[in-house]
Amino acid sequence: MKTWITYIAALLMGLATALIFGDDPSALSVLSAASSFIVNLGVCIAIPVIAMTFASGTASLGKDRKGCRAAAASVLWTVATTIALSLAAVAVSAAIPTPFPVTSTAGNPQGMLSSHVSYMLSSSLSAVYPRNAFLSLASATYFIVPAIIVSWVFGLALRPSSDIIRPAYTAMNSFSEVMYRISRTCSVYGFILVCVSSAYSFMSLYSEKTIQAAPRFALLLCGGSAIAVLILLPLLFAAFTGFKKNPYKALYRSLPAAIAGLSAMNGVSIIPIEEGISRYSLGVQKRISSVSIPLLSVIGKGGSAFVSAIAMISLFEATTGTMPELSVMLIAAAAAALVSLISSAAIGTEAIFIIVLSLRILGINLYGAENAVLALLPLIGGIGAMIDALIATLGSNIAAVFVDTDIDVPYKDTL
Repeated sequence: MKTWITYIAALLMGLATALIFGDDPSALSVLSAASSFIVNLGVCIAIPVIAMTFASGTASLGKDRKGCRAAAASVLWTVATTIALSLAAVAVSAAIPTPFPVTSTAGNPQGMLSSHVSYMLSSSLSAVYPRNAFLSLASATYFIVPAIIVSWVFGLALRPSSDIIRPAYTAMNSFSEVMYRISRTCSVYGFILVCVSSAYSFMSLYSEKTIQAAPRFALLLCGGSAIAVLILLPLLFAAFTGFKKNPYKALYRSLPAAIAGLSAMNGVSIIPIEEGISRYSLGVQKRISSVSIPLLSVIGKGGSAFVSAIAMISLFEATTGTMPELSVMLIAAAAAALVSLISSAAIGTEAIFIIVLSLRILGINLYGAENAVLALLPLIGGIGAMIDALIATLGSNIAAVFVDTDIDVPYKDTL
């Protein structure tokens, strides 16, 4: 059975589980532990996958002098999607003004989220500081930039520019193939992650009761996301590929990665799934997906910028009682877009990171009103991670088009 079918079925099973147990605290505790375990297991698998495949992909692209073209495609796609989605957030918020609902976390201490953001920033900056290459790989968990840098350096040195290097290049390429076998397995059985994590997310939202009491904001976020996924991203994909590829084919084949992102809310844990889908379902060469997927998982956070901008504008309306001016909304969206480029420093809480840091940059004090976002993080963060996953898989396909190596995989051969 195709993965897009099993993943949808797993998502529905997660919803059914949440409805069966309702707001039972014991079930919520068990699902929280199970979800945390399986997401951390995904991260545990992702780090060696990144280390091996990124180094091999860098060496292979460097051998044929196509690395700069693949990287440029990923960066251009990141810039285009981040700008377009941020502007779309302003358009959606202006079209349907919706104040942010009062949640159970609105009364939390004012500096709580700021402390979290400061801690994540300091931890990430400390991880980037060069100390020991093997320690950087071993200690990389949610912040994968150090692992990418080390793998990139090794990949540059692995380019088979002489006969004495070729055996090492061949061996690394073989290890990379092993990692893709693991990625394929993760893609096939990723529905387990979806079932457990989505059940926890749905149950958390059900226990919160905010969506049931004030559904307007959730409907705004879901409706705006549908427009972004079904209209905006396909248009951008078609434009980047010269209108030669069907964006909706790539979109539905990327559905497993999107559903995994929605459920796990963790861009690192689903990298093996994204690489497996990119290669086996989208027809992207191994070396292209090996480089573009991790790179886009770090900088391609247009989806997180989109949901964060909508949440910020809604918070402005809730705290002031009036709809903010267009100029204020545009400035807030621009700040969210810029901060999103470094939001991988707080994987799993990108929306909180973007909102708090954007407010700091703009010098806006909401006096703790931003704490209300925390209760709806499974919804806001999940939708942001879903769009980010689509940006990564579609971006790898675009990089393959730029390098002239993409192929069309028959449906019967897809995962």
